[in-house]
Amino acid sequence: MILTFDLGNSDLVVGAFRDDDLVAIVRQNTDIYRSVDEYFYTIEKLLVSKKVDLDEITGAIISSVVPQLTRVMQAVARRFLKGNEALVLAPGIKTGLKIRTDNPSEVGADLIADCVGAMAKYSLPLIVVDLGTASKILAVDKNGAFIGCAILPGVKIATEALVRGTAQLPFINYQLPKKVIGTNTMDCMNSGIVYGFASLVDGMILRFEKEIGQKCDRIITGGFATTIAPACNEEIIIDRDVLLYGLNEIYFRNLKGKE
Repeated sequence: MILTFDLGNSDLVVGAFRDDDLVAIVRQNTDIYRSVDEYFYTIEKLLVSKKVDLDEITGAIISSVVPQLTRVMQAVARRFLKGNEALVLAPGIKTGLKIRTDNPSEVGADLIADCVGAMAKYSLPLIVVDLGTASKILAVDKNGAFIGCAILPGVKIATEALVRGTAQLPFINYQLPKKVIGTNTMDCMNSGIVYGFASLVDGMILRFEKEIGQKCDRIITGGFATTIAPACNEEIIIDRDVLLYGLNEIYFRNLKGKE
């Protein structure tokens, strides 16, 4: 069994894979002040609650966009592996993804894992929309090359900026309003955030496809995928776990020494 650690700015998601089957997922908030012990015992408890046999764990791989916690997560993984080291997704790791950007070393581990997971499950070319702390829209061409992306504020960041920058607007529970034209403050804000981001996703998909030159498989993932996707007009597949599948694929690619 392999553990895949997706360490993001807002959430830590750990997946347990038996071969290519994702048998358990546990999630918790990312906290740069938590210790190795706190992370380990929390993850251990959650995995056990999902009926994961910890003695089956033979390997682990980490994707991190929080540098100050990468070593912490390595130490956590080391405990699960009884002293052995986890693989960390970083330059030099075999991914099977060609990167055709100006500065390949700038491409984040999460973006690479998203693309590899999508390539393993869907058809090329691909557009992957990852709605996490930041919103990322990724393009993979028909030859399996990552050719670039768009990055913009995430749903939560945009909402927090709106609330903090105004005197009377409240925080909201994200819901799909019945109408685009809201008639009260909560519905107006939900319309702006949910339908606004959905329209952004729709529009960027069409712009990406115009530059790519053909229709693509469209995947939406990340913490806000299930909130925004129902409001989209363009056809898009919800797959919240595509990054974990990418990590699992990368782990075995390196284990087997594939190029």
